[in-house]
This record gives sequence, structure tokens and C-alpha cells, in this order.
Amino acid sequence: MRIGDREMPDAGRRLTPGTSEVPAPRERQTPADGDFTHAVDLAQQRRGQRPALRQQLAALASPVPSDPASFSPARSLDLLQHVVDSVLPRLDADAATLADAATILGEEIAWRQAWENRLHAPLAGERATEGDTPEERS
Repeated sequence: MRIGDREMPDAGRRLTPGTSEVPAPRERQTPADGDFTHAVDLAQQRRGQRPALRQQLAALASPVPSDPASFSPARSLDLLQHVVDSVLPRLDADAATLADAATILGEEIAWRQAWENRLHAPLAGERATEGDTPEERS
């Protein structure tokens, strides 16, 4: 230890109040310390490269669909029909509840099929020809 321009003779020692001189603990670098330091450095680098936990949770809450066909109308009809055919009969519920669920799902299937038919209906037949008035089309 240096104070000013002169070297202190007891640089490796320290005094504690009420006791004699006690040697200061010396920091030695062992191979395990080097491994630990390296692991901490790697963890800090990875933390800088990874998004924050809040961002990771937000990404989990709003997943990106990997296959848009999963949300197609045909797929939703297949899933609803599977529920009616396979899931409802296995449910442990009273008959009235199962009948109500089957009715609701049946209505939903019918509504989706009607909607699908409207989307894919040929537009040529629905267009008014020249000279037609709205009253004539009704």
C-alpha cells in the first residue's frame, strides 16, 4: 500500500480495534473462480441478447399462428363436428345439458355452413343485368 510517495511496510496487514494485527484475507484466483467468472460473463451477454421476461410473456400471450389453415372455416366446421360426435357423448353431464349443448353446436355449424355458402356463391348470378331495377330483382 502506498501513502503519498512512500511505501508502507504493513501493506498486507490490517488492524482491527481491540486486537493485534490480523492478516488481511488474500484474494487468490483458482481455476474454479475463473470458470465462475466466465459463466457470469456469458450469462450477462445472453441477457443482453434475449428480450426481457415481460416481453417473453407478452409473446406467449399472443402466439403467432404457424399455419393459417388452422383458422379456415372448413377446419372450424370439422372441429365443431368432432365436438358434437366425440366429445359431447363422453361428457359427464345430465341429458338436458348434453341436448342443449348439441343444439347450440348444431346451430353454430349450420350458421357457419350458411356463411361459407354465401362467401362462395357465384357472384355472376347475383349481379343485376343491365336494365334490371331493384324491384324486378325482388
